[in-house]
Amino acid sequence: MDIIETIRKRKSCRTYIHVALTPADKKNLESYIIEDSKGFENEVVNFNIIEKNNADNQMKLDYGMIKGHNTYILGTAKSTTASRVNYAYLMEKVVLKATEMNLSTCWIGAFDSTYFNEVSIEDGFDIPSIVIVGYSDDKPTYQDKFLRFSVKASKRQRWNKFFFNYSSKTLLTSEYVKKYSDSLEMVRLAPSSGNTQPWRVFFDETLKEFHFFKKVISKRYELKGLHDIDMGIAMSHFELTSLQNGLSGRWLKHAKENVEPIDELQYIMTWECG
Repeated sequence: MDIIETIRKRKSCRTYIHVALTPADKKNLESYIIEDSKGFENEVVNFNIIEKNNADNQMKLDYGMIKGHNTYILGTAKSTTASRVNYAYLMEKVVLKATEMNLSTCWIGAFDSTYFNEVSIEDGFDIPSIVIVGYSDDKPTYQDKFLRFSVKASKRQRWNKFFFNYSSKTLLTSEYVKKYSDSLEMVRLAPSSGNTQPWRVFFDETLKEFHFFKKVISKRYELKGLHDIDMGIAMSHFELTSLQNGLSGRWLKHAKENVEPIDELQYIMTWECG
């Protein structure tokens, strides 16, 4: 998988052909999910592919503007920021694998969890988000175009909104972190709830660490835990791109007192360069 090409290729699909995954596609995706189940601090998320074959009982998503969906990837996670970030970090890898397989996907944050009665949800856990997976109807409808326009789905903010020097708090240029410029660019291109892009990344040149912070852009999304999902997706992009480019490293969580507070930002995790 060329991860940069795959990230650029993936788009949220909102109109699907109402058919099940082929046995081969389902088996390949399930095999990848099993390999991909362990995330930060060895926390495991067991994702399932769930198919709903009754078109008359289809869950309405985005006010009925997402059409033809019948196959979903989902799991459960603890109702905490750390677990939601981990959930999305792992799920985005599955999304990119599906993209490599020429399957279409769409992240969904607002849905009726009772629709998935196959899933047992323990106390203190929930389904943070789901991903639709399937085959795209190649003819975009007016509703598709309108929905993408309304959420500014193809528009991303520039570098100067997201990436900074940890010591000086000045803008981090792609030339300054040349080796990691692809990694940060793939963070910038990551999908997010309402395209809010809540990640802020600070590079500590002394320790060679990238600190990932969350900025609350939408109180509504934050209350639903969706900004945590956004962070996990972005961190997945950063790691996969770095490793593909031969840049080893690992994720770690510093003690709160060892991370300098930055305005209203919430510290999430750190990538320690290898």
